[in-house]
Formats: sequence, structure tokens, C-alpha cells
Amino acid sequence: MPAYQRPRGTRDLLPEEAAAMDTLQAVVQARALRYGYPRLSTPIIENREVFVKGVGEGSDIVGYEMYEVGQRGEGGLTLRPEGTAAVTRALLENGLHKSPQPIRFFYWEPMFRGQRPQLLRFRQFWQWGLECYGAPEAAADVEIIDFANGLFAEVGLTAFELEINTIGDEPCQAKLKTALGDYFGKHRDSLSPQSQRRLDTNVLRILDSKEPQDREIIAGAPKLSDVLCKEDKEHFAEVQDGLTRLGIAYKVIATLVRGLDYYTRTVSEFVLTDPEYRKSGDIAVAAGGRYDGLVRRMGGPDLSGTGIAGGVEVLYYALRQQGVTVAQEPKADVYVVSGQPDDFADRTQIANPLREAGFTVAIDYSARPLERQIESAIKHGARVVVIRGTEEARGGNVIVRDLMKKEQVVKRLAAVVTEVKRHVQPHPRPTLWKPPTDPDDHGEAPFLTDPRD
Repeated sequence: MPAYQRPRGTRDLLPEEAAAMDTLQAVVQARALRYGYPRLSTPIIENREVFVKGVGEGSDIVGYEMYEVGQRGEGGLTLRPEGTAAVTRALLENGLHKSPQPIRFFYWEPMFRGQRPQLLRFRQFWQWGLECYGAPEAAADVEIIDFANGLFAEVGLTAFELEINTIGDEPCQAKLKTALGDYFGKHRDSLSPQSQRRLDTNVLRILDSKEPQDREIIAGAPKLSDVLCKEDKEHFAEVQDGLTRLGIAYKVIATLVRGLDYYTRTVSEFVLTDPEYRKSGDIAVAAGGRYDGLVRRMGGPDLSGTGIAGGVEVLYYALRQQGVTVAQEPKADVYVVSGQPDDFADRTQIANPLREAGFTVAIDYSARPLERQIESAIKHGARVVVIRGTEEARGGNVIVRDLMKKEQVVKRLAAVVTEVKRHVQPHPRPTLWKPPTDPDDHGEAPFLTDPRD
């Protein structure tokens, strides 16, 4: 056993998984930008009160899952356990709540929770998320659900189902909590220990209990639909109508409440359906809802909000379970080798033009025999080797050998890039944004065209 090991509940992202995470981030972030959600990034550490006030002191996160941190006597800090409260703090602190509404943000961040490690649940994990402020309309709830549903279609995830519910606005929730508190209080001694705690913190959470001893009691509890205000019912009906019109399949789950105290009205979960991921209870690949009172509770104006967040690791492993290849294996397609020792600069002069052309190129900079270098290139998964420093490859010539087809040609240095393109496709290179060179060209093609034109 190695002398040092990673902390329990964490994991190393080895190159293959790191490449997959990078690919997923590119796909999700590009989709967010297409929906009008620019990226906002918050610090990994936050003041503890951000989550006490935002998420709620009775939530599992604040109750026992947060990692407290401090330095030189400075306390009251915690590693960020979720995104919405942190983004809301940034919204208010930076005056972004004064921006034209609705105000939209996307994030892609590591999160930290001291939860019990289990299937697809880690103590350090990555989340993507959308937050939309200043849009009280049901259409905003539909938009974030549509985003997630379309994202999963885009990456090829099919083994999931969408569950939705409404838990009412704040005044309606107050009445509901009173009714539930009276009902569950009569059954306190028969409830599970966790539900007994929730009876004193957030009684709504009891409805979400999976404990067998709670299920029969929950079945007789007051129904959310019986307590909902007229406006809440109309809002939820608009959400359902919007999803139906967009062709998004869903199930209404009357006991779905979510685990954070700031939720109001619409709540949603995209739950994995593969039997492999049903062993430890339901696992959501994305979940969210409306939080209309959160900005006000954190010291801002009475600004509505709605959002959704997805677990990156959950998405990655669910795709793998379906046999979806997320990213190309991170290896060099081209290797540069030489039969002449001590000519590293010459090998680099061959490799760099290929790199500039978009190829992934590694250099064998050893003085080993040429055949050993080529063997190493094969072991590293290269498809092409470029050979210099031999009888054939001299006087400005090199050998380009296709390791798959087992054929080679001698080429002038100036023709190496063109020859390698015959065997390997270059990769697109990311670049900084540049304005259009033509003042009338905005870099856009027509979005819709009239077939009569």
C-alpha cells in the first residue's frame, strides 16, 4: 500500500477522466452560452453564514455536511457545498441585481460536502448550474428544465426520467408546514430518527423520506395539492403545459420537495433509471427549482429566482454505463524520433510546425536505438512517427511512417505537415476572440431561412 492516499470520499482525475471532464465542460458551457447564460465563478471558500442564511440551518448541508476551514484564528469560513447561495451572494455583493432583468448565470465549480461516501456521491465533486433572477414567470422554470433535458439528449444520456412537483410559495408553505407539523407531531415516536429531527427543522423534508417506517405515515399526511394557493396551482399548470408543448416527458411526484430550505413552487429532478444506480436509492443527474425568497433573505431586494444544477461525475458515469464515449483518449497522434543522438532541438523544429497545425505531437528525446524509440511510440498509441537522423532522412528529408498501415514515405521538411494530414486529422485550436474583419460581417449565418427564397 502506498505511503500516502487521497482522503476518503475523494478521487484522482486521471488523464482519461480529466479529458472527459474537459469535454463535458466545453459542451455544457457552450450550451449555456447559447441559452444566454454567461459564466460566473465564485471562490471555493465562503463565509459560513452565506449557506446558513441561504440554504437553511435545518438542511443536511448546514447541519452536518459542511467543511469548516480557518487560518490564523480566522474562523467562520467553509468550503462551498452548493452553488445557488454563493452565486446569490456574488449577485448582491457586486451589484449585479441592478442589471436588466432577467439576470442569468452559468457556473461549473467543485463542491465539497462531508457526506457519507457511496455510489456516485463524493466529498469533492463537480457541478454545473444555471441561475436565473428576476423572472417570476413559469416560462423561466420551463427554460432551465428544457436546458437540462436538451443537454442530456445532446450528450446521449437516455436512462433517466424527469420528476416535478410544486411546494407552493412562502405564505402557502407556512400553512402547509403548520398542517404537516400537526399531523407528524402526533406520530413523532413512530418516525425514523432523521424524520424526528426534520419535524423540528423543516417538516417538508419528511415527505421525501425513504425510510420504510415513515412511508406508511407519509401516505396519510395532508396533501400539498389540498393546501396550495390558487396562484401556485396556476403557476404549476403553466409549467406542465410548457413542458408538454415542448415534448418533454415528466412525472408529477406529490412528495418531491428537494433538500434545501430556499425552494418555493416548482421543484424538479432528473433521476437515473439504470438498475445499477437504483441500488442506493434514487440518484439525480440534475435537480433544481424556484427560490423566490432567497435574494431577500440574503439582504437584497424581493427578487425572484429559479435554477438547476447537475452532477458532472454522475453524468459522466451514467454515460459510461450506457457505453457512450465521452472524450478521445488523451494521447499524442504523432511521435518524432531520431536515429541521431543529442539532436533534441532538431526534433523540436520538426514537432512545432505540426503542433501549430493542430496535431498532438510528442518527442522521444532519448538516445536509445531508433527501433526502441519507435516501439515506445507504438506503446504510447501514436499513429504516425516522423523519423530523422537516418541514411534516408538527411539533407532536409524526413521519413513519415504510418504505424497503422505499416507504410512510409520520404518527404522534404516543408511537406511534413501536408503528408501527416493524409494519415491523421488535426485538432481545432482554441483561439482568443477577434472582431470580424469585414465591418458588415458579424460572424453569423442566417438562423432561419425562408424556403421560398
